[in-house]
Amino acid sequence: MPSTVRPRYAWVRAVMTLFVVTAILCVGIVLWMAGGIQSPKTLTDPPRSSSSANAGAPTAADTNTNTNTNTNTSTDADAERRTIVTWNIAWGYGWGSEGSGGRLEPEHFARSIEAMAAFLRSVNADIVLLQEVDFDSTRSGHVDQLASLSEKTGLMYSARAVSWQANWVPFPYWPPSNHFGAMSSGGAVLSRYPITSNEVTLLPKPAKNPFWYNLFYLFRYVQRVEVSSGQHTIRIYNAHLEAFDLGNRERQAVVLSERVRKESMGYTILGGDFNSVPPEATVRSGYPDEPETNHEADTTIATLRQAGLNDTMPETLGGPGHHPSDEEAYFTFPSHQPNRKLDYVLASPSFEVVSARVGREAGKVSDHLPLVVELRLRPLTPPHTGTPPQSRGDAASHGTRVP
Repeated sequence: MPSTVRPRYAWVRAVMTLFVVTAILCVGIVLWMAGGIQSPKTLTDPPRSSSSANAGAPTAADTNTNTNTNTNTSTDADAERRTIVTWNIAWGYGWGSEGSGGRLEPEHFARSIEAMAAFLRSVNADIVLLQEVDFDSTRSGHVDQLASLSEKTGLMYSARAVSWQANWVPFPYWPPSNHFGAMSSGGAVLSRYPITSNEVTLLPKPAKNPFWYNLFYLFRYVQRVEVSSGQHTIRIYNAHLEAFDLGNRERQAVVLSERVRKESMGYTILGGDFNSVPPEATVRSGYPDEPETNHEADTTIATLRQAGLNDTMPETLGGPGHHPSDEEAYFTFPSHQPNRKLDYVLASPSFEVVSARVGREAGKVSDHLPLVVELRLRPLTPPHTGTPPQSRGDAASHGTRVP
């Protein structure tokens, strides 16, 4: 009996063995492809400086004064001005960076980085908050875009927030030649002044996503850096919040708002791509480029404004006498036909807003337009490290132009 049964079922065992081995190999390949960090956590990454940055970078002795050359005369007030830029650069791809546009040649990204650097030089940027920067990714030719921008702008101090790391991202799914491939990407801060600390908090991914999708999905993040600007320490929060899951984004906003509020205010700036429109926005859904996106019930920006910081966007955009053309001047997305504001700079009351504008001259090198804000440092009130949070009724702090 055993001799007749064994041959009869040998093929079954062979098929089962092949199935198990194949399954193990597939799981191993997927895990290898996903690679990187798979759970939310807080990391520290030492800030960097580049001695090869061009002559636009100051020496340590230069950091006691601001190098902004927008005026012909230098005053004490000018020395306390800082130009802040926030920009989701979409890894230099432009419209279609989410995967709908197909693969582009390395020369395209080289031109984009050159154009971005030219823009940052033209506005005399002092501190730049960047999102969607590639550090070493197949999709953009394995170029360290942060190092390249640092060299080309003369902003020699930088800090990275790696939020997407994988050995291979198989997206877009077809054809395979369009896969993003090896991925090292995230946010960053560039500075004319020394960066003394850099802490990155990776935020939870949307629980609604399938587990296999989240294996390859990017983390949204909060990057906290401290900049030694002359005799002042400026605390920077650079954030990139969830784009496609409203509940996840609102929870991220609560975490970020509470974190900022718990710290002593001092000189604090919060900026980045928050993927949400302001509460006073006239249009909150039905966008031509993304008809499915709906911000009607989105509380993200209202929550972030509770952190004790002032939105540098002029308050008049939502007040009496509001006109749609005023609102349109602050649209940052999409760059080819802006119809909503997704990018922000909020500042503590210890800053005075000199000007705030969207850099439309940056063109279409990214799918976002940069936001350029000039701030003046007010004297801090001793013995406290900051002034008490003020309401949005304080016009001088909320975008009213001051001399």
